[in-house]
Amino acid sequence: MPTLSCIGAGLLGKTLCHLLSNQLSIQQVINRSVASSQQAVDFIGAGRPASIDNLEPADIWLIATPDDAIAATGQALFESGVLRADNIVFHCSGSLGADALQFAKAGINRASVHPIHSFANPSQSINSFAGSYCAVEGEPQAVEVLSSLFNAIGALPFNIDGSRKVLYHSSTVMACNYLVSLLETSRQLLAASGVDSSGANPLEPLIRQTMDNFFATDAKSALTGPIARGDNKTVARHLAALEAHPDHLLWQQVYTALGNAAVPISAEQGQASAESLEAIASMLQSTQGDN
Repeated sequence: MPTLSCIGAGLLGKTLCHLLSNQLSIQQVINRSVASSQQAVDFIGAGRPASIDNLEPADIWLIATPDDAIAATGQALFESGVLRADNIVFHCSGSLGADALQFAKAGINRASVHPIHSFANPSQSINSFAGSYCAVEGEPQAVEVLSSLFNAIGALPFNIDGSRKVLYHSSTVMACNYLVSLLETSRQLLAASGVDSSGANPLEPLIRQTMDNFFATDAKSALTGPIARGDNKTVARHLAALEAHPDHLLWQQVYTALGNAAVPISAEQGQASAESLEAIASMLQSTQGDN
């Protein structure tokens, strides 16, 4: 069975090692401390704690460090002398390509695999990872081997141009990280209106319905509400209410930015008149200018 060692077995690293442990023999697990490495080994159910200063060979190396440490970690791995011809070294950054691993040696295959998955809770991720898409790029042999391995654990790998990963990653950040920001802003507004959401969140069914509609149809079919209807009076009331909370300027900024994004979707939908959408766009842009 091919071997894999992991440098940076945090939330993502230890989850992937656990999932891959039926396909690969997990060897060295390297974190900043022996205690952290041991905790990762316990979660993975395989491997052994190791140090970056005392590495042994492996067929595949996973570098799952933060983005700003990938290049230095790759260089340290290269300088350790353990890399051999036909080894694969890959990282899991969403915005960096395989060329972030700046060493070059004949026969060592570099790649990146970015799972479109939130690893906030590894215990949940090991059960929910199947069906997650993974962006794969790099040198052909590495891409082929890694795509096969990730297929085997239920992922849906697809190829991406490494030079365009920053735009791709911006998309995933908006869909995941900034969605949390949006939902929290909505919750704050709900609380400001006097609705108690400390227990069940009254917004949850609406959020889930909207997501279902978006993925079952498209943006123009899923968009509802005042901008979809061209209801500029309601939008004006919203803006006035938000302006009454100057200590929460961020609420206005989020509302106007997303409102501006909704206007062209509404125009494509065709329910609202051009005149009403022009009025709404003017109000939103005026409010943005004031901020």
